[in-house]
Amino acid sequence: MNRFYTLLPVLALCLGLVCSVGAAQGADAMADGIAAFNQGDFAAAIEHFSTAAKASPDDASILAWLGSAQLQAKQYEDAAATLTRAVERDAKLPEAQNNLGMAYEGLGKAKEAVEHYQQAVYLQPHYAAPHYNLGNVYLASGNLEAAMGELSVAAELDPKNADAQNNLGVAYERKGQLAEAVGRYAEAVELKPGSESFRLNLSLALRSAGQSDKALQHLSRLIAAGSKEPAVYVNVGLIRYKAGDYKSAAEAFRRAVALSPESAAAHYNLGLCARQLGLLSEAKQAFEKAVQLDPGAVNAAVNLGALELDEGDAAAAVRHFAAALQADPDSYAAAFNLGLAYVRSGNDNDAARVWSALAERKPDDAAVREGLASAYFRLHRYDEAKREYLALVKLHPKDVAAYNNLGIIYEEFGQLEEAVGAYQAALAIDPGYARAHNNLGVVYERQGKTELAVAEYQAALAADPKLEDARRNLARLAPVAPSK
Repeated sequence: MNRFYTLLPVLALCLGLVCSVGAAQGADAMADGIAAFNQGDFAAAIEHFSTAAKASPDDASILAWLGSAQLQAKQYEDAAATLTRAVERDAKLPEAQNNLGMAYEGLGKAKEAVEHYQQAVYLQPHYAAPHYNLGNVYLASGNLEAAMGELSVAAELDPKNADAQNNLGVAYERKGQLAEAVGRYAEAVELKPGSESFRLNLSLALRSAGQSDKALQHLSRLIAAGSKEPAVYVNVGLIRYKAGDYKSAAEAFRRAVALSPESAAAHYNLGLCARQLGLLSEAKQAFEKAVQLDPGAVNAAVNLGALELDEGDAAAAVRHFAAALQADPDSYAAAFNLGLAYVRSGNDNDAARVWSALAERKPDDAAVREGLASAYFRLHRYDEAKREYLALVKLHPKDVAAYNNLGIIYEEFGQLEEAVGAYQAALAIDPGYARAHNNLGVVYERQGKTELAVAEYQAALAADPKLEDARRNLARLAPVAPSK
């Protein structure tokens, strides 16, 4: 989740500059302009400063005020032009250099903005605003080291700048330095306790640092204050979900969905909670909404497919798993479950195709090998099934079923000694595996080893009295079995 940080640059006013206006009208215009500026009426300020500038077109301070008013009115092109004229007439105005940087930043020209912020710092190293503005530009561009350097200086020069502390926290968190991030966010909250975004950032960092209880304290304060920020409720839900409190988590996610109906993540998380609570209809609806809002929501599509599979609608499950795999061809969950859905729908060929591709990416995944081997086995593609079972028993040397099926395949190929070895390997792992006893008995019978065959059929029935194949086989050989 992205952290909230302030990218709005800090404006520097030219209050310390002496404005030499050549006419009384110009002086009055300047006074009126400053008054309008301070009242936030930037349109009026621009009009008054423009009048003053006409009276004294070469007065850098007047141009600086005019450019600052244009900047506040978001007239970035005009502000850049006016402030350029100001610094051309007096290049040693750090405020004008800073504000010119802001104008360029407003125009999306980060390189030019940095140049002017740096010039402002050069002219006045102890001037906090350009350090802060530089830090924000670096933070936005991902230059975290530079951002931390500039924001640290800004925070030191202006200890009451809560935005600098918060943004420094963002930089530290992106750098993976959670303890430092928590400290900076906490400082920002202390400076500005009423800031929802600062407290939310602190709570998220605390959660990431494993301090869920402290995170919940801050999130609860935001809720008590009437927060309508969906991220607050999402994070409460995530903490509650991790703690196994699915009911409280679901309530939090429902609130997040109500506040942000278009949030695919909120719907997805609600679906997870509802599924844990056995509210399958609500879970299905939540996952469907998540997929509808974000077709690339792979996890939501996979979970939706899993619900369909549990309900016995294999065809619908195939559609959802296939959509998830299309959205993310590298998704293991989508590919593996798509294979399962194909098997449930009786389509072993497509199951084998999907799992074969997955096995190439995950050659040491025993579950994939087992699924692929079983699909080939049911399709009577015994060469491929044999290859997969041999790979499987290397990965899982104690896989009884794999040895048993290998034995069946060897029988199909007429390799009776190899079949005996496979069945014996299965029984060495599980002496009570009835099917392997029965199958070994069949091979012994084919080899003319009747007494051994009878013994295996008897062992099969001892392990599983309901195994009809063994009972029929024993009954067929009983007349020739030695009496006891």
